[in-house]
Amino acid sequence: MSRSDSIVAKVELKSNIEKFYGFFRNHVEDLMNLFPDLYQGIDLVEGQYLSAGSVILFKYHLGADQVVSEKWLIRAVDDAKKCIIYEAIEGDLQKYYKVLRAKLEVVHGRSSKIGRGSFAKWTIEFEKANENVPSPDSHMEIFVKISKGVDAYCLSKQGN
Repeated sequence: MSRSDSIVAKVELKSNIEKFYGFFRNHVEDLMNLFPDLYQGIDLVEGQYLSAGSVILFKYHLGADQVVSEKWLIRAVDDAKKCIIYEAIEGDLQKYYKVLRAKLEVVHGRSSKIGRGSFAKWTIEFEKANENVPSPDSHMEIFVKISKGVDAYCLSKQGN
């Protein structure tokens, strides 16, 4: 019997957390422009764009030569807490994971809304289809990479 597990990563933010969260909340399709080597497609397939209940089809590179096509449901959006929960519901990864859920939380530091302790926290909850399936570390690597890239992009737009 498989069991649920999770992995967590934090990425320090230098940009304004409102802009950083706003990117993931309102402009996730722009990941294709920022990371053309990673994303081949990001398309809304169901619901209102980037709201709870909507489904987005992501086509992306996972590893060296593996292109994955996966539908992700936006399970929850909490703008007050700056939190978005995605869940893989259909696609290539279903043969490896019974459950694959990613949660993004944007947390501001005590000192300021810009830098000084602010971070993006990614939590991936998963349940493997069998014991031979690896943890979704490659997904976490993608989330860390795009967080750093989006942070740099938002910082460049701040005029700093």
